[in-house]
Amino acid sequence: MIRATAMDPARMARRGIAFALCAIALFTTMIALVKFLSASFAPMQIAFFRSICALSLCLPIVLADGGPRALRTQFPSAYVLRGLIGAGSIITSFYGVSLMPIADWVALSFTVPLFVAALAAPVLGEKVGTRRWAAILLGFAGVLVIVPPTGEASLWALSVGLTAHLLVSTALVLIRRMGTAERTTTIVFYYMVALSITTALVAPFDWRPPDGNQLALLALVGLVAGAAHLLITAAYRLAPASVIAPFDYTGIIWAVVLGWLVWGETPTVRLFLGGAIVIACGLYVLVTATRPAAPAADVTSSP
Repeated sequence: MIRATAMDPARMARRGIAFALCAIALFTTMIALVKFLSASFAPMQIAFFRSICALSLCLPIVLADGGPRALRTQFPSAYVLRGLIGAGSIITSFYGVSLMPIADWVALSFTVPLFVAALAAPVLGEKVGTRRWAAILLGFAGVLVIVPPTGEASLWALSVGLTAHLLVSTALVLIRRMGTAERTTTIVFYYMVALSITTALVAPFDWRPPDGNQLALLALVGLVAGAAHLLITAAYRLAPASVIAPFDYTGIIWAVVLGWLVWGETPTVRLFLGGAIVIACGLYVLVTATRPAAPAADVTSSP
């Protein structure tokens, strides 16, 4: 693991930002791969390959971070619950990606900080002031600008997307509930194990044998996701969340470019308008939430 104490704060922040930018690019690339593969495979099968291949990248990290000592935990039941919620979030996410342009999907992912802030009050007992609640509600109004529920298909896509990101947010809140007692390696490893087991149980219900090229792409989804998780985790270890989190929004640039190059998707005015509203509200929630010291373990919003 990266030792943050080996560098001065400014250098650590620059390296953390570089890791975050690479991670977001990889997460968006994974979304594009999932969208491409969803034409041939069920979300459950893609989620299984994503989980098992990402787990293979975590094993060397566990060995380097103390081996069996890194697997000790005080919250086994919380990991089981987070794994089930995480599996649900990945399957619904992969299904949702197939229903809309990837730029719209990435813009919807910016609701995660809003969901986390909304859940923090009832689940964690954190105080959420009137202004922050107003920002949360305005952010969700921005979502309706991005994907307006004007027809059956768009309403269904919006419902799936919001459900997926609500599940992601719930998993993140569970991490915060654990506090700082757990190692980052432990959190990431058990999450990948739980995802692999859960998706392995449901994937056979709609399994389609892949050919050689498809198998390589399915494996690539997991490897890209695993690399992105490791990079974003390193980023948050090197720099404060208030420095790293805003770079999540660079994902919209990659999504617009990939959607245009691969599928000929042209971004709409409502995407930019709604995305600007959601981003502004998310940044407000982030800034007001990080004025006091806040936990920063594994806060990536991507599946």
